[in-house]
Amino acid sequence: MAAPYSGSCLCGSVRFTIVSDPVTVLSCFCNHCSKGAGGANQILAKFATKDIEVVGNEDDMAKYELKDTSSGQVKEKSFCRRCGCTLWTIPASAKGKFHLVRTALLNGGLQLQPANEIFVKNRPSWMSAIEGVPQWEEMRK
Repeated sequence: MAAPYSGSCLCGSVRFTIVSDPVTVLSCFCNHCSKGAGGANQILAKFATKDIEVVGNEDDMAKYELKDTSSGQVKEKSFCRRCGCTLWTIPASAKGKFHLVRTALLNGGLQLQPANEIFVKNRPSWMSAIEGVPQWEEMRK
């Protein structure tokens, strides 16, 4: 799977295209990602902000700030006002340079395999590590 990518929220109101390949793909077990995914973890693709274009109804997008982060810096989550689907996260530490996009929202995005697993200290005991992929107890260094 290679760029360009297209994706949307659950209801399809917010659609977007991405013209570059991801910088990396992460499997994240942090509390925010687990709760946001409604499961043990979330798979995220890191894309350059400049390469993401919203082509659907931008008025249906809203933002929510999470302040209780492991870094101590705020991160912003963008979501669809209609269906509530989280689209991406923008960590303050990224200074607006990249978005962490939910791979399941991309057409064919489930083919993107994680290159790192982070916050594995929270991984449930019944779930195995991805073989050959670096494991980070917390945030990747």
